[in-house]
Amino acid sequence: MILLRLAAVIFLQTHLVAQVSRPAYLVPIIDTDFGSEVTRITGDPGTPIRNIDSVWNEVARHQYSKTAVWNADQSLLLLSRHDGFPSKLFLDGTTYEPLFGRNTIPGSEIRWHPTEPDRMVYVKDAAIGYWNVREDTVEVIAALGEGYAEFHIGPWEGNLSYDGRMIVVEGKKDGERIAFAYDLKEKKKYPDLSFEIERLDWVSISASGKYIVLNGSIEGGVPDQTQVFDLDGNEVGDLWAEAGRPSHYDLTLDADGGDIAVGVSKVKPDDGRVIKRRLRDGKITVLTDGGYADHTSARNVDRPGWVYVTYQHPGSTWPPYWNEVVAVKLDGSMTVERIAKLHAERTDYLTEAQAVPSPDGQRVLWAGSWHAELGRPVGAFVAKRVGKEK
Repeated sequence: MILLRLAAVIFLQTHLVAQVSRPAYLVPIIDTDFGSEVTRITGDPGTPIRNIDSVWNEVARHQYSKTAVWNADQSLLLLSRHDGFPSKLFLDGTTYEPLFGRNTIPGSEIRWHPTEPDRMVYVKDAAIGYWNVREDTVEVIAALGEGYAEFHIGPWEGNLSYDGRMIVVEGKKDGERIAFAYDLKEKKKYPDLSFEIERLDWVSISASGKYIVLNGSIEGGVPDQTQVFDLDGNEVGDLWAEAGRPSHYDLTLDADGGDIAVGVSKVKPDDGRVIKRRLRDGKITVLTDGGYADHTSARNVDRPGWVYVTYQHPGSTWPPYWNEVVAVKLDGSMTVERIAKLHAERTDYLTEAQAVPSPDGQRVLWAGSWHAELGRPVGAFVAKRVGKEK
């Protein structure tokens, strides 16, 4: 088996990044390596934004790989990092025509509801609520007093459960950092999880809504560790004590419906590979043979069994995937769909591609400068996959 996998890695070709001209705004091109249709969905800096009384800024992109950009029915697409006015741009989810903008949001963080297209969930101060983005109206679901404050979803890397029912809120209670699970349907708050750790990176609900996942420097000063808890705050399994096994991961469901984390391993024996790790017991399965992965996204909630992986790590010594986005199958078969070249030169955080798929997994969005000098402008690009497995 080992010899067969090594042979597969050698057989797979590393596609070098050709200096292809940046696509014109909303004019699709064909990726010559993998056949996907690629569209630049952001305009040139200083040019008018259609249907909105403003102009495009030199940075117009999404938030992060783990944050969905399309809404539940894919009728809307949110670009949440427009460094101009308005700061939030809502586009048609299919044509990418700008529809409307919002310069303020109702809370400190927002997330698309996975099943209700017009709704986003927000948290603010000590409140949780729904935001209707089309009508720009809010509905408060929970207003917690008694010392609660500074609510976030993560911060920045938390999500809702796949059914949209459960969320984990991070914040403070009487000045101490806490997190708790909350059932949006039943309007039920679970017990506070108190933690005294050196550094919290993020905390989130799992895809099923059954577990709380905490990531950060939890024990011994080691970064990028993970501990899983049940909804009442009891530890589930052992601490994932190694630094980044996995890292930059997202949470999803395995074929049996069990909760898993999927991302790049940062340590041996699977350094650079995409791995999945079962939440209930920490069991690891390696999913890729080659490359050195960066960010993973499982926002393809309606295409189960896959995750989408960004490869932006310098690729000369980590063939075959380099400067591209792929879909990785979760069944351990080492099946990889190579979707598109990123043409993304990473010069700072904003030029990180951080690819994220649509709910049906048929399209994937990433950010990048497309070979621009000094990494500006940063725009958003979408590839429509053709489903080739290599």
